[in-house]
Amino acid sequence: MAVLLSRKKLRNNFLDKSKKGVYLLILRLKKNKRISIGNRPKIKFRKGIYIYIGSAFGGFRGRINRHLRKNKKLFWHIDYLLQDAEIKEVWLKQGNHNECQTAREMRNIIKDPVCPFKKFGSSDCQCPSHLFYIPEGTSGLRDLREKLTFKKVLINGNQT
Repeated sequence: MAVLLSRKKLRNNFLDKSKKGVYLLILRLKKNKRISIGNRPKIKFRKGIYIYIGSAFGGFRGRINRHLRKNKKLFWHIDYLLQDAEIKEVWLKQGNHNECQTAREMRNIIKDPVCPFKKFGSSDCQCPSHLFYIPEGTSGLRDLREKLTFKKVLINGNQT
């Protein structure tokens, strides 16, 4: 079941403060772009689809709302990428799943996964990255979501 996601809906639907777990941001970068992540030198991100894995153990609502905002203090790796990439979908999995487990599952499901930035989103764990690039575009995303058993949340309108 898909749930419409907007700032207003985030306050009123199942994404209340008590709902916690792991989320995936499905991002689209419209053109090749050199992006600096934090104080690191700029690296080239190819146009296409990126999947970012994050955790929201303080609650989905606050974390997803933060990602949807354009005007925010840049703190996490993903904040820098979101200055240029658009969030196309949000996938959620409630419970005690963790982002490292999901990253391992992604590496097992995706044939030859591309991690464009070493330690992106994973500087506090042993994972190579929590960001994956999907060169073939959006085909196969539904199958991937179903294999990972995440729920898709639709985004209403543009990012705020």
